[in-house]
Amino acid sequence: MSEDRVIPVRILRDLVSSEAWAGLTRYPRTYQPGRRLLEQGTEGVCVLALISGLVKVIRRDRIGTERLLAFRGPGEILGEMALQHGGGRLADVWTMSVCKASVVSADDFSRFVRDHKLAAPLAQLATNRLVEQTTAHDGDVRERLVTALLRLIEVSRGEVSFSLTRQELAQHIGVGRKAVAKALEQLGPGCVQGGKGHITVTDVAALRAALGSPVEA
Repeated sequence: MSEDRVIPVRILRDLVSSEAWAGLTRYPRTYQPGRRLLEQGTEGVCVLALISGLVKVIRRDRIGTERLLAFRGPGEILGEMALQHGGGRLADVWTMSVCKASVVSADDFSRFVRDHKLAAPLAQLATNRLVEQTTAHDGDVRERLVTALLRLIEVSRGEVSFSLTRQELAQHIGVGRKAVAKALEQLGPGCVQGGKGHITVTDVAALRAALGSPVEA
């Protein structure tokens, strides 16, 4: 396994000029950690342009089981899928850190997409997100965990400490909590340290190297 499985981050901010992004985010709001920004099932009347901070995307199935689908960081647009398919929101979005974001109405966002010819690029971003979610369960437990942590570092633009539990990581990569605890033990504190509700990557280079190294029994 190699780092090729860690999909490069492409975000809306990369697709437009600094002036266009500044215009889209001209009315920022600050949100504290643990705040639900978007609610599954509600009508998509706006999107959020994330200026700073880190969020997690969580979906509940019909019996209430939750799965942590993805992480999103600065420069991302949140909630646009509900505008595109015309139904309710497909997932909750929760803040993992202090976040700054701008609320953009559906009409304003549609105009922004039209003016900057973003329909095709946004469709590609949606495809990349689907690939990201479908490959989160590839490989053994340690490979999945390492890939998820590398993705977090990339999405957050270089952060290495995250407000995240072992259970949430387990939900994200499709394994049990004990399996995550064992994988963290295999990686060791010189690579990753897990505290109560917190995960810190102590050596990014070692974490990348672990993606291609064999698992010790």
